[in-house]
Amino acid sequence: MRAFILTIFLVFCMALTAGAETKIGFIDMKAVIAKSEPGSKAMEQLKSQFKDMKDNLDTQKKALDTLKDELQKQSMMLSQEAKMDKETQYKRKVRDFQDMGQSYQRKLQQAEQSLSKPIIDKLLEVIESYGKKNGYTAIFDKQASGVIYGQDSVDLTNAILAELNKAMRGK
Repeated sequence: MRAFILTIFLVFCMALTAGAETKIGFIDMKAVIAKSEPGSKAMEQLKSQFKDMKDNLDTQKKALDTLKDELQKQSMMLSQEAKMDKETQYKRKVRDFQDMGQSYQRKLQQAEQSLSKPIIDKLLEVIESYGKKNGYTAIFDKQASGVIYGQDSVDLTNAILAELNKAMRGK
């Protein structure tokens, strides 16, 4: 469906600019964000900010693995009631671990969104400015638009990456 809409849009754009030269480019937005200076800084900030949480999850995981091993080793020696107690305790700890993991995941996503929003906003400004300055009819995100093939000459990823880095340094 997305490809169909994109095709219709492209045909419409080409029809509107039939008399003028049509110049189309694409970029890999994820690559630009990941490789840009502000994107790298944001990723480092996220890693350091959530290191304690990851360490805590790793510790909890090791404790769960130890408890599971103990349960398996002792299952033959424990009474039915003691075995059920240990299994209930293990299931509760697994559920707590999963809840903690989901909570950390939500916090990480929120932090990632808040850190990336100014970068994405600036990136969109840079793309628009670059497109106008260089006479592009349209510039598409390689991933989101479903571009399957594009000549290297219309891949603007590196040029936009350089422009974004320059624009963010000037901030």
